[in-house]
Amino acid sequence: MSLSAKVSDNMHQVQKLFLEVQEFMFQPHSLEEIISFLDAQPLIFRSVGYESASFMMGMKDLEAGNEMENLMALYKTSLLQHSFHMDIGLGWAFAKSGTLPGIIFPNRKPVMREMVFDGIGYYHGLFKGRRTVREQLVPEGIAGTDLWGFDQGLGRRLWYMAKGNVDELSLLMESFPAHRHPALWSGVGIACGYVGGSIQEGLELLLKYSGESKNNLQTGIILALMSRQASGSIGQDLETACRVICNKTTTEIEEKIGDFTKKYFYIYNSKAYSSLLTEIESILI
Repeated sequence: MSLSAKVSDNMHQVQKLFLEVQEFMFQPHSLEEIISFLDAQPLIFRSVGYESASFMMGMKDLEAGNEMENLMALYKTSLLQHSFHMDIGLGWAFAKSGTLPGIIFPNRKPVMREMVFDGIGYYHGLFKGRRTVREQLVPEGIAGTDLWGFDQGLGRRLWYMAKGNVDELSLLMESFPAHRHPALWSGVGIACGYVGGSIQEGLELLLKYSGESKNNLQTGIILALMSRQASGSIGQDLETACRVICNKTTTEIEEKIGDFTKKYFYIYNSKAYSSLLTEIESILI
């Protein structure tokens, strides 16, 4: 399977923006200056900038022990557009600090927690690859639905490791036990859908390789759509991924999603992440 050069190019853009925001955040700035800088970034990957900013602000808050006061201020300004990515960035902060979330943001609901563990999983796959990918070890204290979030983030990392090459991804996936595949494939769907750049042939093969985890791959694609819907950045790449992987147009999916996005991801209600996934799977029938 030939690799689409656009996937690698898009990944490079994502990584470059993440690092540029990190560098900016090393210097003292007011919240208004931070938001102005982030909103000046190209819309296509702007949410990644918010993810990086969340990581940096989360780290500073954890070090200061101030109950996430600064990060919460950022959340309040950008919750509806970028919370999916800001939650993941917070997961990076916990992973880098070597701690796990306890009771965080007590006024927030369960969906966010899964996204935080998604960020933790991606971070461990990136910086602790031997332990996390090659030895397939999970940090102590992560289990149940938290493990789902962790593996979802790890699945996103596997997509990056394979650089969108479906054959290479399949080899990585096969090394993991079958019970971890559903969450891993969900992460692959999120990464594939959000990063974009895949050619139709690669998407068709990806769908084939997902096998019994097909619904999880499709759910990941829809989660990517929900994120891009919120930030107003749906493009042709995602249109193609939805058509090939989910056999639906983005418009058809958005019509079925209705107010999911606000109900679940961006105004966290009392339902757990598993309820969200069940509802998403129901629209694929």
